[in-house]
This record gives sequence, C-alpha cells and structure tokens, in this order.
Amino acid sequence: MSPVDALMWRGDTDRRLRGTISMLEIYDCVPDWDRLVAAHEWGSRMAPRFRQRVIDSPLRTGTPSWAVDPDFDLHYHLRRIRLAGDGSMRELLSACEQLAMTALDPARPPWEGTLIEGLPDGRAAYFLKAHHALTDGLGAILGLAQLHSTSRDPIPGKPQPPSPEPVNISALDVVGRQLGEELRRLPHRADTAVRGVRALTRPKKALSDVLRYGRSVPRVAGLVSPPGSPLLAARSISWRFSAFEVPFADLKAAGVTARASVNDVYLAGLIGGFRLYHEKLGQPVDAIPVAIPISVRRPEDPAGGNRIAVGRLAGPVGIADPFERVLTVREQVRAARTEPAVDIFNTLGSVLAWLPGQVLAQFSGATTQNDLQASNVPGIPWETYVAGAKVERMFPFGPLPGCAVMATMITHNETACLGLNHDAASITEPELFADCLVDGFGEVLALGAESGSGAVPGTMRRVI
Repeated sequence: MSPVDALMWRGDTDRRLRGTISMLEIYDCVPDWDRLVAAHEWGSRMAPRFRQRVIDSPLRTGTPSWAVDPDFDLHYHLRRIRLAGDGSMRELLSACEQLAMTALDPARPPWEGTLIEGLPDGRAAYFLKAHHALTDGLGAILGLAQLHSTSRDPIPGKPQPPSPEPVNISALDVVGRQLGEELRRLPHRADTAVRGVRALTRPKKALSDVLRYGRSVPRVAGLVSPPGSPLLAARSISWRFSAFEVPFADLKAAGVTARASVNDVYLAGLIGGFRLYHEKLGQPVDAIPVAIPISVRRPEDPAGGNRIAVGRLAGPVGIADPFERVLTVREQVRAARTEPAVDIFNTLGSVLAWLPGQVLAQFSGATTQNDLQASNVPGIPWETYVAGAKVERMFPFGPLPGCAVMATMITHNETACLGLNHDAASITEPELFADCLVDGFGEVLALGAESGSGAVPGTMRRVI
C-alpha cells in the first residue's frame, strides 16, 4: 500500500472520516445475473486488487500490505436487492445513502457491488462502493471499465486470466517488509541530505527555494484558507445524496466563451450555487474553503491506488458576475496546480504513515474542514453495456472527510453526471440547496450563449 493509501486507510479510525467512494449506474434493463456474476469474476482476475485485503502491522503504523485474500468470496461482495417502494430516484438514492454509510469489512477486500432492481419501466441500477485506499476516482473508472462492454451481447474469445494465487502473510511479515523498505530508503535519504548540503554552495538560490516551499506548505495544507461558512459549520456522520446532469457540450461552450476549462466552469457553477444558498438564507459570505484533487497519475502507474495531490482555493462566493467568477476560479486553480509543495503528502507520506491512526485522524480533521471538495473525473465517452444492459448514466459520490459537501462529476457519453454528497447537519435546507445549484450552473452555462451564435443557454437538470 502506498503511503497516501495508508493515510486514507487509517482515516477510518475516526468514523467521521471514512473514505468510502461510490458509483451509481443506471441501466435500461435488468442485466443478466449470471453474466453479471461472471463479469465480476473476470474483472477481479484482470484487476487482482479487488481480490486483495489489507494486512496491517501489530501497532497499525507504517504502510499496510495488500495480499490476495485466501478466503475471497464473490458471494459476499456482490449482492442483489429490490426497492420496496415506488422505485423513484429518491428511493434509489436513499437506499444508496444507507449502503454507502455502512462500513466496509476491513478483514475482506474493501468493496461491495449491489444490483438494485425495482426501478420503473424495467430499468435497474448498480451501486459500487469501495474504500478510497483501494483506488482514486480515475482508478475506479479504469477498474469499473473492466465490467463494461461495447456490446449488449457477450463477446466471445476474451482472455481468461487465471485466478490470482492466495497469499498468507502475518502482521509480523508486514513489519519485516516495512523495515526492509526503510532500509532501502536510507541511500535515497542520504543522497537528499548530500544534495541539500551541496545546495548551500549557492546560498541565495537555496534560501529562495526553501522560502518558496516553506510559504507553500501552509497553503497546500489548508492552514491559510478562508474560514468556513458559519452557515455550513455543523458536521455529523450522516450522508445525503443528490444527482444532476448537464450536456457536456454546454459546459464546453461556456468554457470557450470564458477562455477557461470545463473544470473551471464546473467549479464556478458549484460556487455560484453556494452563493445563492447563502444569500437566500440571509448569511452571505465572500469566500469559502474549497479543495480539489490534482491528479499526479502517470501512464505507467498501476490502475489501483491513489495518485493525487490536493489543491486549495478560496472559493469566490462573493462574486456575483459569472464571467468574473469563472476567471477567478481559473486563476486560483492554476496557482494551486503550480504550488511548490503541491505533492507534499506524497513526499511526506512514508513518514506520516508511521503515525498512529488516532494521531493521523486528528491531523486530517484539522486540515480538511472544507466547505466544498470537488472532483472532476473523466468517464467513458462511448455507449457501454453491462451483462446485456445499457448504461444510461453514471453518478459518482465521494466521501465526506470533514467537508460539508463533496461534489464529483463524471462525463459519460456526452452527459456530465454530477453526484453530490452533503453532510445532513451542514446543509439544513437540501431542497433549496439543490435549486440553488441548478441556478448557479445556469449562470455560468448562459455564458455559452453569449458568443453571438444564437445558441440557447444551457441548463443543468436536477435528477433528484
């Protein structure tokens, strides 16, 4: 397990910081159950991480190990349920909230998939939840793609990888592996020390680099972020989901007009929603603390695990003009991506991982009091099928590691699907908040119709 993965795994020491990530797929029909089971069997062979469990050291310090579970049982991980009510999206999301809030079994590979039947018109849904230590958002998409097909019908001749061999390792084996890794790191650390001493031969440059890095660390750690909104200050362990969708072309059009990226428009839309929510409740603020993941995943990196850094923004909630808001977000995102210390948690992860879980939880709790965390993950840009069912929508839902709202967007087949997970204690008027988000996105999407092309302003649709 990488040091960053270990930090996420240990975060579960505090139940408020559980790192469960989730994905909800909507199908046009009920998939064939036997084919679905076979797809999971095949997918877990193609991506063996889904057959691996976590083996920790006796003191739960250092980085744990992944090991193929000798008792891996797909029957435990893949479930099938049926909605008992009207099958509405509200009922579906309510069921998914409960599934997501239920802790994963740390003694097994940390994921569960649930086929959910009982939706109107013969449709069905599939809910996948996994621990963030297993993978980041992009890694989850790559893993989920193993279950997908480009055809509704079975594709013959697929490679059939062998089942990975189970591994029996003990907690003491983990300690031995950790000590070996620390010994192997000694030459690197000695080389770093030597390069540091050599740098002193150019004291002005060395001092400049140290100061730049030192000033960047508090910004990356969130220690100089704006204070959180008093309106959103309460926290609990209760998650609530909502879902939205918008044509990806409308997001791109707004970005072209503002000379900004789709991600800038997405963030500006979210922040616009926060502005309207605060105004309608009579408690306006100028800025809120926002965190965004910055992918540092390289093509040669393995599919699983986390390859992300954290960027910090002062979400410009006080800017009413959508054009100015998009440009402000654009500049802040650019600055966050080029922070000298942006990768500090990956750099120091091997040291931080030796801290006890309770200490790490306190550290995380002190630095992640964001009002908004927002991710934008590329999806699958073509029509896909699972066991004979067509995937109509993919809604992602991230965890709530101390933040009031976690927003995640995935674009599937030209539709941007936005999943929101909010703390029930922070957002006390969820219906109003959802309406404000739709209006906030409407403000920035309208930019796409200001180019003189006669285009109709785009709108975001509230799914639930």
